[in-house]
Amino acid sequence: MGKFIEIGLGVTETEIEFLNEIRNAITNSSKLNKLQVEKLAAKFNIFNKNYVKELTELVIVQIAREIAHSKNLSFREKYDKIVDVYYNQVNLSHRTSRSMMLQQYSTPAPIALLASNYIFKGGPGLYFEPSAGNGLLTIAIPYNQVEVNEVDDIRLSNLKSQPFREITNKDASKSFHKPNTYDGIVTNPPFGTLDEPQLFGKWKIKTLDHAMALHALNTMKDAGKASIIIGGHTKWDEQGRIQAGKNRIFFNYLYSHYNVEDVILIDGHKLYSRQGTAFDTRLILIDGRKPKAEGVAPLKTMVGSTVVKSFDELYDRIVGRNVSEIDKAEYNEFKNKYSLISYPNKKGIQEFQLSISNKNGYQTYFASENAKTPQEAMRDIFLQYISERENKSFMKNELQLKLKLQKQKLKLVKV
Repeated sequence: MGKFIEIGLGVTETEIEFLNEIRNAITNSSKLNKLQVEKLAAKFNIFNKNYVKELTELVIVQIAREIAHSKNLSFREKYDKIVDVYYNQVNLSHRTSRSMMLQQYSTPAPIALLASNYIFKGGPGLYFEPSAGNGLLTIAIPYNQVEVNEVDDIRLSNLKSQPFREITNKDASKSFHKPNTYDGIVTNPPFGTLDEPQLFGKWKIKTLDHAMALHALNTMKDAGKASIIIGGHTKWDEQGRIQAGKNRIFFNYLYSHYNVEDVILIDGHKLYSRQGTAFDTRLILIDGRKPKAEGVAPLKTMVGSTVVKSFDELYDRIVGRNVSEIDKAEYNEFKNKYSLISYPNKKGIQEFQLSISNKNGYQTYFASENAKTPQEAMRDIFLQYISERENKSFMKNELQLKLKLQKQKLKLVKV
């Protein structure tokens, strides 16, 4: 990789020199510790430790973005390279009293790639990051399709050094008054409590990250997608329900208003430590708004309660669920034609099945353990159905070919 990307509005020439030094260290796998980075910054007359941390993260943002938009790499290759960047970066452990109070931690670059790629549909579209930090969560999306918002002065300055479509400085804990505007939302709001609870319909929201997430979702189009990171891990009661309190209220609201595809529990010690924290988080994936508010958060499932402890696991959990290769029209027809049956198993975990009539009566399909919501179960069963149909077609064609070859006194040889 070459020198640091051109920067103008938010960063001085001296700071660019420091950024290039950090960039070279990361790309050459020269691991610097926090003290070494601060000493290097001092050579360029940069003494504010928090500013040093934010500038260092800006370098990581730019390196990761360049990799994410490389035309010579597969998505998996991009991801693996960004994982390497994460392990080569300095530990961003410097905290201010405000950042500690708000539990204000930036997202690791590999998670940022997966989260932004999940919402990006390709082609034209408009996307929003309401608590953008230095822009890390937007790396998979072209600059000119992203609008960002940030209240922190240093991070706002760093955002202005990048050519985003629009940069604003608004309080993201309040309504943006922009309903149905964006094709995708990606955000990792600071964790904390609100001075006063906020009402979303009949739901009373008391935590900052929950409220900011819901305000962000209000700006999403009905068919939009969202990746949202919030603090903590979900806990369940003896009946398999989310424990009573703020999390049950928040997730009941989410599941009643949106198509929640997954809620992934992320091990903070394993996947967040180089961001200066070991705080556990959840990554919420949403695919569209429900036409009518109904339903509640599902019961506990094996997959839903599994904590992801490696970047490989996280990749498989998110990218493995993408079904862009299937015929969307046929999938929608399948959803409208058939209905799921759900029931709790012996462990009290919700399972799903679906029966399809055929000439022999009925063929019953069971959703895999990975399916923890009705939407996920339907998609999983549809893929089973398609795979089985294609396999039958293949076997039929192979049999016809064998018969043809036998007539010609030839054999079909598998290699």
